[in-house]
Amino acid sequence: MGHYCRICGSTKPNEKFSGKGHRNHICKQCAKRPKKEVEEIDQLEEIYSFLNQSRISTKNIRRLQKLSVSENGEIVKLANIVREVALVAPYKKRRLKTLAREKRDLLEQLEETGLINAHHY
Repeated sequence: MGHYCRICGSTKPNEKFSGKGHRNHICKQCAKRPKKEVEEIDQLEEIYSFLNQSRISTKNIRRLQKLSVSENGEIVKLANIVREVALVAPYKKRRLKTLAREKRDLLEQLEETGLINAHHY
């Protein structure tokens, strides 16, 4: 039984992790990646996880605001969409119904970007 690498998403044996890699859940191969690339993967994963929460809090909304000024255009786009969703329907229960009723264009953006799949995880 190995460890899970949070960057590449695979389970690898203990030998593939350094001492700090065990703690950070990053394998040696992913640790060699550029730091900017690793941060982008973490930020994308963070954005997708917000939609999986039962409630998107005001603290999460502030974090999405910070992510919306990122250098990466994809992160900015996704963070803005999720922030709008959080402002309209912060609770997961009936979120999609509320969006379909009140903000149809926002629901379409969720479908286009693939964020709607993160909602159903």
